[in-house]
Amino acid sequence: MAKRWAEAELRFLKDNATKMSVQALADALSVRIDELEKKMERLGMLGGGDAPEPRKAQTLRELSRHTENAHKDYDRGVAALQKKKLDEAERHFLDLIQKYPEERELVDRARVYLTVCERQRRDPRPALTEPEDFYYAAVLEKNRGNVAEAIEHLKRAARKNGGGRVDFLLACCYAQQGDLETALEHLQRAIDEDQRHRVLARHDRDFDPVREAPEFQRLLAS
Repeated sequence: MAKRWAEAELRFLKDNATKMSVQALADALSVRIDELEKKMERLGMLGGGDAPEPRKAQTLRELSRHTENAHKDYDRGVAALQKKKLDEAERHFLDLIQKYPEERELVDRARVYLTVCERQRRDPRPALTEPEDFYYAAVLEKNRGNVAEAIEHLKRAARKNGGGRVDFLLACCYAQQGDLETALEHLQRAIDEDQRHRVLARHDRDFDPVREAPEFQRLLAS
């Protein structure tokens, strides 16, 4: 199936066509190289040669700085999304994807939020009918601080868990409410689906209300 190009992705492509290699662009946009090249050809972007890929961090200090900067871009993007500043949010998420491709967990979450931005741009109040719609609505409500409403949306999205993402977001919401037992139950399910959720939980500030609980620490250390 041919890729459906979002406006934010096209802007990213136009802004970085001369700055990044085709391989780096394909990785950042999650598209096959041949499909990317066809799109670039239709847009008249080919012919300038590939730019070198961004230099990857080599030392532990550089790796630490990369991770810290990636989290800053991610936090800024989420904050802008909460304020409905879609252009600003997209810029931060796309910067993260371009500059820190090795931060796979954050990159994956940034792509989720880019989809949220695109849906918000098309229709600020979409009709909710599919599990996917309820999931993205839950992301928005959680970011607005409406945790109880986010949980209700997630219950309707549960039949399309997407590698544990619904359970992970439910764990975040219940942690925000201080419900340790339910948060751990959903976090365990998310980790069972995808071990990367254990890494995400170690850094996600949504878990701060329960972070010091021995049960939470044991789950993350497993």
